[in-house]
Formats: sequence, structure tokens, C-alpha cells
Amino acid sequence: MTPAKVLLIESDRTTVPSHSSALLKKGFALLVENSPGKAADRARATKPDVIVLDAISLHTSGLRLCRRLHKEIEDCPIVLITRAILPNPADVGANCVLVPPFTPRKLINAVQRQLPSDEDSCIQAGPIRINTRQRKIACGGREDQVTPKEARLLEVFLRHPGILLTRKFLIKTVWDTDYTGDTRTLDVHISWLRQILEPDPSSPRYLKTIRGQGYRLEIPDSAKK
Repeated sequence: MTPAKVLLIESDRTTVPSHSSALLKKGFALLVENSPGKAADRARATKPDVIVLDAISLHTSGLRLCRRLHKEIEDCPIVLITRAILPNPADVGANCVLVPPFTPRKLINAVQRQLPSDEDSCIQAGPIRINTRQRKIACGGREDQVTPKEARLLEVFLRHPGILLTRKFLIKTVWDTDYTGDTRTLDVHISWLRQILEPDPSSPRYLKTIRGQGYRLEIPDSAKK
């Protein structure tokens, strides 16, 4: 099983105790970013499963950076280490807040609670299966890792097999916008998914175009389990 990817944002000052050793010891695939200004770009580039923001080591409350990360990085839980008193951590986009003193075990537990189990992360219809946490699609004997938008788009189809999904619904659900003046982005993502799922992408078996309306995921009876 692929280890969960954790992005640790902390100071690189040698006088500051690092949480990296505890995370590495647990077996996480650890990435470290020392620059708060580059944190959002690093998260977008590396697509971690969890972000650990050690605001104390950065000599800040971390509230502004946490809000920015929550806004800019889609669907990535944040564990915030801070001394700030937060009645409602969700107000700053944090999924969990740790206030010192705490043990390495408590940090590990906080990170693990943000990770769904593989069973909870998997959705399947017929021969098409996706692990939403790892963003891995399995179909026809091949496995591909995809972008967050591709994974979200396929997840929506797998949760609505056999149902016509309009372009407006898909754009609103996947891209969180009501603007439907240009649907090329959706059509391109559909094309990318077909390259992975379809034996012959030019003649789709699963992702069907319903002309003038939208798309539908069809699972032939011969492919159903």
C-alpha cells in the first residue's frame, strides 16, 4: 500500500525541535517546506494527503496561513500546531489543532484520523474502481494515478451510475462554479478519463455523451459483478 503523503510546514532553525522524525518513523512519505510563502505552491505541486502546519516553529499563530492553505488546496486536511486559542478550528480551515505540550503519539494519531481507510476510500461500479485518497483508478487490468479534478469527476460518476449528469451539475459539483459559458474544461477531463477507462476511447463503452445534455456512466450487464 502506498504510504500516506504528509507535508510538514515548519521552520528550519536548528534550535526548533522538528516533528519530522516522528512522522518518518511512522512510515509516512514526508515532505518538508520551510518557507511559509511557498507552502501553498508546494502543496499544489506535491498533492499531500495531510498538511501539518507547525506555526509555533514559524513564530506565528498560523491562522492566516492556515486559512490560505484551506482556501487554495482542495480537500486536504490540515493539522495546525499553535498556541492560539481557537474555539472553532474550522473557522481558520483547520481539521485538528494541537496545543503544546503533546507527545509524538498524539501528533501521529491526529494525522491518522485525517486519513480515511482504504476501504472507505474505494468506490467501484462494474470494472471501474477508484481509491479517492490515493487518486488511483483501476480498470481493465491497468492502474493510473490521476489529478484531483479527474478523481473527483470519476467519483461523481461512480456515485451516480446509469444516471444522466448534466454539464451544469458536473461543473457545479467538481469545479464549484455556476458558470457554464465554457464547458471545454469538462470535456477535456472527460476525454482524459476515457483514455484510462475505455478500450477504445473514440467509441466509449462506459462514459457516454448524451448530446446537448451531458454525460452518463453506463456499466454493461456483462461487466457488472
